[in-house]
Amino acid sequence: MSAPPASLPTPRDENWKYANLRGLSRARFEPSPPPSAETAARIAAALPAPLEGFERIVLIDGFVPNGTATTPPTTLGTIEADRYFLELNRRLRTGTLRLEVSPHQKRAVEVVVVSLGTSHPAIEATLAEGAELSLIERHLPLATEAVITNLAVSAVVGAHARLELSRIAQASPKAQHLETIELQLGEGSMTKVVQLTTGATFSRTTAFVEHAGRESALEWHAAALGEGTQSHDAFVRVAHSTPGAKTLQQFRGIASGRSRVSFNGHMRVDATSPNAQSDQSLKCLLAGPEAEADVRPQLEIYTDAVKASHGATVGKLDPDMLFYLLSRGIPEEAAASLLKWAFVSDVLSRLSNPALRADVEHSLERVLPGAVAARSGT
Repeated sequence: MSAPPASLPTPRDENWKYANLRGLSRARFEPSPPPSAETAARIAAALPAPLEGFERIVLIDGFVPNGTATTPPTTLGTIEADRYFLELNRRLRTGTLRLEVSPHQKRAVEVVVVSLGTSHPAIEATLAEGAELSLIERHLPLATEAVITNLAVSAVVGAHARLELSRIAQASPKAQHLETIELQLGEGSMTKVVQLTTGATFSRTTAFVEHAGRESALEWHAAALGEGTQSHDAFVRVAHSTPGAKTLQQFRGIASGRSRVSFNGHMRVDATSPNAQSDQSLKCLLAGPEAEADVRPQLEIYTDAVKASHGATVGKLDPDMLFYLLSRGIPEEAAASLLKWAFVSDVLSRLSNPALRADVEHSLERVLPGAVAARSGT
């Protein structure tokens, strides 16, 4: 098996300055062996009920059910820091889940990703012209020991196709979660990404999106909730290179305790993309005396024919709103949780599947205790 690349990215690399990779400095990235029949049965029994209308595929430690092993590349070029973990995945993945949707067809798939050791799962989706794919990707906290997940997700969205990608990353407390996402958007296509990140001692999302066809549209809605000493970091680069490309990017982060939440959104609009639109809204909430939040909007524009806006804020819970809720008889912890809930609801409300949204809301009761009951009571 190919050896991993020589060195990890460091804070000296421009887009990794907020990432905490110390826990990976001595990690062994060799993938875990295939799960036994007993392990697969145990995992199946612990999964939530399947979503109606969705076919379900379970990846345990990156192994694709009834799939074949992936042959690692034999030649490798220079590895840039932003693609380090993608290259690592390509070298060490044990299989690739490939999802294809034929022209003008619809498909709904729920992929459940379970890590019990070290894994490099890979998901590749291809949407033909006019196709529609609703893809739900769920990471469940079923491991009790320290685990490492290095995920690669890619999608090619054909002309006038529609991709709805709902990503729910709820990792176990000792997990380290890394992922690289690549999206290529065709002419007149529409892609909506909704992402929630909780759990995990450390997580990092690296995403590359290319508007490859004119009049393509992207919505990127993400939320991250940090607690304790957790660190959640994201870098999303969107390249507008065709006329009329549109991007709406929204991030909501909450850092509690001594946690750190970071989001770096890089929007590039080339001279070949007149009449492009770019809208960023990046907000973080500090809910702990030692919590830290870093939001960084970047606009790189090479044409005057563009509509672009961006905003980035970091603040604390509104004391007036907190006082109001307390005056209504809501306990202080529940009142604070309710305000946090309202803060991330801009993202959670984008989940179009009611059953998934209800399941996610229920699971957040541990992170935001009392919020569901308080919301129902108000």
